[in-house]
Amino acid sequence: MDRRALLEQWLTELFPSDRYQLAPASADASFRRYFRVSFENRSPGTLIAMDAPPEQEDCRPFIKVAGLLAEAGLNAPQIVAQSPEQGFLLLTDLGTQTFLHAIREDNADELYRAATDALIQWQLASRPGVLPEYDATLLRREVELFP
Repeated sequence: MDRRALLEQWLTELFPSDRYQLAPASADASFRRYFRVSFENRSPGTLIAMDAPPEQEDCRPFIKVAGLLAEAGLNAPQIVAQSPEQGFLLLTDLGTQTFLHAIREDNADELYRAATDALIQWQLASRPGVLPEYDATLLRREVELFP
């Protein structure tokens, strides 16, 4: 069974009486894929399904960081349901509008200030030993993703 079919099976088990549609939501620099799950008669109307193939991605670090962001009071997706062994997470939908879509000359200072404030808030909430150090080895591994 392919990953999408497995994801749909998992969603159907979570919401046996709800009709929904899946559409690609976004992508990142990993093996993860994100789908917007649009429900016909459910509130909220949309959620985000993450597919992180367990043989290539471990979604537990994502779960940990999402929790740390929430603890720091930052806007982060909440985990609605999870199946780390299958590599599936169901997240709240933060919407489709990004800073890039919203930024204009008359609001650029305000948006950049909000982004900078969030970065400072995240930095102030950081504690030693909670997340791995971003060292030369990690940087090298990430740079090598782009030969």
